[in-house]
Amino acid sequence: MSIQSHVTPGALEGVRVIDFTGVIAGPYCARLMADLGAEVIKVEAPIGDLLRMTMPRRKGRSTYFGQLNAGKKSICLDLKDPRAVELVLTLAEKSDVAIQNFRPGVMRGFGLGYEHMKARNPKIIYCNMSGFGQEGPAADWAAFAPIIHASAGLDMAMMTWQEDKTKPINGSVPFADYMTGVHGNAAIMAALFRRERIGKGEEIDIAMTEVIFNALTNELQEANFNTAGARLVYRALKAKDGMFVVNPLSPNNYADLSKSCGHPEWPSKYPLQVAERLQNWINLLNEVEEWAKDRTVDEVESIIREGGCPVGQLRRVEDALRQPQSVLRKSAVEIEDGAGSFLVANTPLRMCDSESRIREHVPFLGENNTEILSGLLGVSQDELAKLVDEGVVQKERAPA
Repeated sequence: MSIQSHVTPGALEGVRVIDFTGVIAGPYCARLMADLGAEVIKVEAPIGDLLRMTMPRRKGRSTYFGQLNAGKKSICLDLKDPRAVELVLTLAEKSDVAIQNFRPGVMRGFGLGYEHMKARNPKIIYCNMSGFGQEGPAADWAAFAPIIHASAGLDMAMMTWQEDKTKPINGSVPFADYMTGVHGNAAIMAALFRRERIGKGEEIDIAMTEVIFNALTNELQEANFNTAGARLVYRALKAKDGMFVVNPLSPNNYADLSKSCGHPEWPSKYPLQVAERLQNWINLLNEVEEWAKDRTVDEVESIIREGGCPVGQLRRVEDALRQPQSVLRKSAVEIEDGAGSFLVANTPLRMCDSESRIREHVPFLGENNTEILSGLLGVSQDELAKLVDEGVVQKERAPA
């Protein structure tokens, strides 16, 4: 069985998605559906998704935007105009899924809430993604990933494992966004399956805070039973020319690590199933680091891995994508956005018998206006030209 061989179209071939989302969580959710073959139509305001302005950019194109929106189609409408709203409702009649991550109430204010789309298409699946959920005292609060990391407990949880506990370390990886996108995707897939069985649509409510709560299992259960600090900390260890992490989680792993490092006495010297386990763990890591200090990180990784204990050296993402395993799996591929090609991470949703891959093309703003509005919805060329002249539809932009 080869992960590069596909004998059937994508699993979501024939599924049409209306993507109202912007920035990260929603666009990533919708792009995962495009990776599996869905037709994803991104509905953008005249200014476009804010991520189009994000660096790095060349010739006016953001590669950050590109990775999150590859494989989609773009139409550009002013949803403040009732004619644009009617176009979207007509599109909803021909679609399976709608995804939005505005603040609660915004889409309803446009006349594009679930109740509006359900009236035109009772089988539509409508996924809401927001910081705090669609109802409640915090529903209207603005939220991006850093706000969710702070308010849902992630930053304080991470600080627990730092040596400096005065404030959390700086960070910019939007974990909450990507995790929310994945959870939204899972809920949509479940709703699609449910619709196949009972013929009904569904409204979905994904809150970023609850996604993070579910990632903090250890912290919550320690708080429940007042056992804070019982978890082992997997810190980076230094070799001669780099750093690495070991994870002797099981007794067998511990024995393998000790044997491969030439110190079979470590399990009895530093037992981990005793009251002093935390201090013994620290002592063990110090011993491993002392053993590694005169070896290259490649040597360390090879010796420990061949001995049977999980180990990994610290790499930059661009280096990790060049590793033989990543090359074999085509974990990095090139796509293009009108300004040239660039490298992106391939889809993590790998299907062995149906096509699953990030698609090669990134749409420019309004690129598919004619295809969707005239070709799919039946708007005449004269009417489309009038809508463009009056600003209801954003005129297509050629690549800069």
